[in-house]
Amino acid sequence: MFRLITMSDSNYFDVGELFLETLPRINAKAVLYGPDLTDKQIAKLEKNKVEYIQVDPEKFKNEMQFMKFEIMANQIHYDYTVGDYSGFTLADFDTFFINDWEHIFYKKDFDYGLTIRNDMVAKRCLRAYTNGGVVFAGHAAFSIIHTLQRIIKDGHSEYFPEYNRIWNTLETGRPAHKTHHRTSLRWWVDQVAHSALALRYFESYGYKSIGLQPKYFYCFNTRIALFGCDNYNVLESPPNVKRKSNVYIRHLKSTGRSIVGKNITKEKIE
Repeated sequence: MFRLITMSDSNYFDVGELFLETLPRINAKAVLYGPDLTDKQIAKLEKNKVEYIQVDPEKFKNEMQFMKFEIMANQIHYDYTVGDYSGFTLADFDTFFINDWEHIFYKKDFDYGLTIRNDMVAKRCLRAYTNGGVVFAGHAAFSIIHTLQRIIKDGHSEYFPEYNRIWNTLETGRPAHKTHHRTSLRWWVDQVAHSALALRYFESYGYKSIGLQPKYFYCFNTRIALFGCDNYNVLESPPNVKRKSNVYIRHLKSTGRSIVGKNITKEKIE
């Protein structure tokens, strides 16, 4: 069994309808971190056997994406001496599950796993090489998580020039409504840090698509695996819950979220 970690506030909670409904498809024990869930929402989590951990509302508001590193580290630290879980998956609440992916943790041949957007890599869109909505981790990921936290807090690292390089594409030369800054911890910091790791891989080993079989490399003394989004984090997904071989996680994003609250799916989950 692996640990599935997610986040949501009360306003966003409805987008997790399929997340909760498809949980029985995977061998995971889920936990949700949130600042302000209602009693009704908490009861729905309990009904679906999802643990709820309340976090400080002000911190959630200002550091939402940065908090992803904290909650992963907390879960790994909690399990470190017990070792109940085969691995950890951080997944946005607007994801849902097609097939179980616990097999990726069996060999324990990576410490930190990122999902790669091949279309963005092909376009050399540096800031979006990865999608921070799905991240895999083993117990040894504790070290790189803290390294990334420190770099994000400092805003740079001489040992990680790729991080500064990507932020330069977000902080300068963009319209005001599209400009993001590394000092804001609510958005982008996780994706930039992860995309910077991916940038190091591609510039070292060549720009090839990442598919079903992950690619491995070392950074910050950590064995990192790159997984293709087309298999492990299918983006811009319609709410289609049918089984499909070699597809494990689908990610609603804007396409699917647009119908949340009306009728998220007419299909019966298999």
